[in-house]
Amino acid sequence: MIKANLVIQTAFLGDLILAVPVLRRIRKLSPAGKLIVVCKKGHADFLLREQLADFAFEVEKSNRKSYREVLKYTENFEIENLYCIHRSVRSQLFAAQVKAHKKVGFSSLLGFWIFDDLVDFDPTAPEVIRQFKILETTDPLTRFEIGEHDFAQLNEIQKPVPSFFSLAPARTAAVTKKIAIFPGSVWATKRWTEAGFTKVAQQLLQDGYKVDLMGGPDDIALCERIAVMAPGAQVLAGKLSIHESLKNLSGYDLVISNDSASTHMAVYNGTRVVTIFGPTTRALGFRPWSDNATVVENLELSCRPCGKHGHMKCPLGHHNCMNFISAEQVLQAVTHSLSH
Repeated sequence: MIKANLVIQTAFLGDLILAVPVLRRIRKLSPAGKLIVVCKKGHADFLLREQLADFAFEVEKSNRKSYREVLKYTENFEIENLYCIHRSVRSQLFAAQVKAHKKVGFSSLLGFWIFDDLVDFDPTAPEVIRQFKILETTDPLTRFEIGEHDFAQLNEIQKPVPSFFSLAPARTAAVTKKIAIFPGSVWATKRWTEAGFTKVAQQLLQDGYKVDLMGGPDDIALCERIAVMAPGAQVLAGKLSIHESLKNLSGYDLVISNDSASTHMAVYNGTRVVTIFGPTTRALGFRPWSDNATVVENLELSCRPCGKHGHMKCPLGHHNCMNFISAEQVLQAVTHSLSH
């Protein structure tokens, strides 16, 4: 029977990308063993193509049958360590059914009954550090690197990323006169204004940059509207897979994005990024995990953050966290990023 470690991370793509340093560390700890990752539907191709896992099994959160099918697949392996990075009840209940020599998860009332080792979840630390804590009981070096440090300061964008926890290797920034803009987000309130993205695209085109409007199938209409108002911008939304988008991003000078998966895709490639934060804040732990990143946000609003992910509608009805960010602010951030 094939020996393997198993990781459960069924979160959104951005969270999965932020788990990459942990996945790499697990593979390094067991070079002769295999790594299985249980992930959200649509993410297996990324994991396998990037060689972050040997096997990737997809589940649909509303489909119990998909969990049962993945559970059957796991019976073909001798699982040494199960790491449940995702903290949902559904993921924990799935972990309870998997046969493994040792199960590690985050502290919770339910987790007390499921996991052999429990680790604390640090709400003040960046997401990469929070996910890395899953290795504290099985990897002495990780335990040493985490130590008693106060990682909350790393939520500030100017703080450098510690090399042990880095997401992408340092590389020389591209000089291609190409900029990618991702105007969409799964959460409506995390999208900066269409007018703002349009003005930024117009100015970049006027400055001689090639502008590509990118995103998933749900972003096509938005990108097409921007392209109509910014003639010369190319719409690539919906035309590239996750893997293809990742590979392409290394060929851009800069990525402009909302606080969404596209920010972390840029960082994964070592590409400079300007990220626009609205309902969310860096204190939640999801800053771009890079030294080559700039965050644009409104620091004057007491209503931020209004939730971990934002909402489909502004709870207060004004969406000032995004409406009060101007195109000039974003363009200033772009100029600053490109000059450093």
